[in-house]
Amino acid sequence: MPTKNKKTSKSKRVSKSKSSNLRNAESQLINTQNQLKSVTLFRIIGGVLGLIINIFAIMWIFKLENIDCKCSNNWMRLYIKYYLLLIIPIICITLLINVYLYFNNLVYSDITNSLFSLYKLFAGFVTIIGLINIIISIIFINRLKEINCECSEDIKREVYYIYNIVLASLICITIILFLMAVPLMLSKLNN
Repeated sequence: MPTKNKKTSKSKRVSKSKSSNLRNAESQLINTQNQLKSVTLFRIIGGVLGLIINIFAIMWIFKLENIDCKCSNNWMRLYIKYYLLLIIPIICITLLINVYLYFNNLVYSDITNSLFSLYKLFAGFVTIIGLINIIISIIFINRLKEINCECSEDIKREVYYIYNIVLASLICITIILFLMAVPLMLSKLNN
């Protein structure tokens, strides 16, 4: 009889251990899902903010064209205009995708459609063009400020200027952090 009690006691411990491991795994999965949902929510909020700022920027560019502002009539204004006309629909599509992912508890890797892969490739290309746009926008607005162009003065100009400065700063910080992390990653690979 004592051996049966030992077996029963041992099986209860194994059962409790499996149950505890299962609860831990469930807890980690829920925590990961909540983190992914938070990231997606952050993307949605950032997308809405970026969309609003870019819409105001294109309105400002159209205003400059309508009033025939001579001091802003150059290739930079044209570049910014066409970039904004390209990026606004991309932001809208990305926003819709993020809302879909958020409400269906999915992540980007869950979408395996070849059309989506093509879209990501195109959006990545536009992002590279966006890096150029940040620099051009800062230079363009800065030159307008230097020559005291009164016809370009607008709160939309200032918001777009600050927006591009913030984006440039975030990109610089990201690059610096990446460059700082590379030696650490290499040292871990060597060990």
